Amino acid sequence: MKRVLTIIVIILSTLDTTRGQTSTDELIGEYFSLENKFESYSTMTLEKDNRFTYNYGIGGCRGEVKGKWTIENKKIRFENDTSFLHNKTIHYPDLGQTTWTVKKIGIQPDKIVDSGCVKSDKLHMKRGTTSGFDYSVSIVRLIANPEKYHNKKIQVTGYMNLEFEGDAIYLHKEDYEKSLLTNGFWVEFSHKLDKKEIQKLNKEYVLIEGTFDMNNHGHMGLFGGEIKEITRIIKWGN
Repeated sequence: MKRVLTIIVIILSTLDTTRGQTSTDELIGEYFSLENKFESYSTMTLEKDNRFTYNYGIGGCRGEVKGKWTIENKKIRFENDTSFLHNKTIHYPDLGQTTWTVKKIGIQPDKIVDSGCVKSDKLHMKRGTTSGFDYSVSIVRLIANPEKYHNKKIQVTGYMNLEFEGDAIYLHKEDYEKSLLTNGFWVEFSHKLDKKEIQKLNKEYVLIEGTFDMNNHGHMGLFGGEIKEITRIIKWGN
């Protein structure tokens, strides 16, 4: 009888583990704060093998924290890697100071996360994917990992400037104004798009969809890469 009970317990435990793993897999992805306004952003990425990357910034104050994450009862707990704890040179937010609650459309800190640059306790929505593109990605991640998105259809938001030999999309308006070209990507639009409609969005924050090419760096090779064959462009934000 004891042996039968032991077998039943093992089976139930296995089923619980499987269900938990499925739930964990569904959480993997990139989450962006509803407060993100280009000049201020808070982005959490839950990666495989229970790794996380937290990106944050406002203007010239930016940072990135990495570590491990676990989930229990719809609460996500984070643990910074040692190199991001008690750093005497750079202040990094300790993600272990609060849990994050899993909601239907994203995850949300249970207390304010203070990075020293921005403070955030708002819902972070999960970026989705559709048949039209492979990745919805921030320019920060495009700069950091260009090889991951090479020849992929991507969706990205940023500040767009159109001028002779200088059509590009930047992380921030400030990057364009300060000529920080490596924080920008050359853009090339599909002939199917109306040139006049595109021009109306010059010097605006926009969302675009196209194919990323890490090897083409635009005029004189000054940009971080190229987003080509752009098939969609809309104004972003207010």
